[in-house]
Amino acid sequence: MPHNRSMRELLGPVAAVALIAQLNPDLPAPGIEFAAIFRDGVEYGIGLRLHMHQPPEGAYERWAHLIGSDDPDSHTNPATTDQGNLCRRTFGSYADIPVEAVAYVPQPAPRAVNHWALALGEPAA
Repeated sequence: MPHNRSMRELLGPVAAVALIAQLNPDLPAPGIEFAAIFRDGVEYGIGLRLHMHQPPEGAYERWAHLIGSDDPDSHTNPATTDQGNLCRRTFGSYADIPVEAVAYVPQPAPRAVNHWALALGEPAA
């Protein structure tokens, strides 16, 4: 990290985390990384990267809404990770601090094909 960053840029993410925690005590805490946030190859400054591994139902969406993301899957990669998880990703900001939210969620299993219905020439349910 370059040494020519302003004190606001370096400490702003810490203050943002404290403010989020104070105002949203029921929100599950993700892993938090203070890092330079890049979106589509452009650096937006020092901010927060939120890591969620199999978050509770709706937690990732709440975080996405909290950081002002209109689409919780704006940068989701449709390919699964080596562990079979889907990596959901979005960007936003909180108190003018750039935020990247990442959630690793199990890929939904595809619906099983009803082989009996196919063998009998019936439409599958």
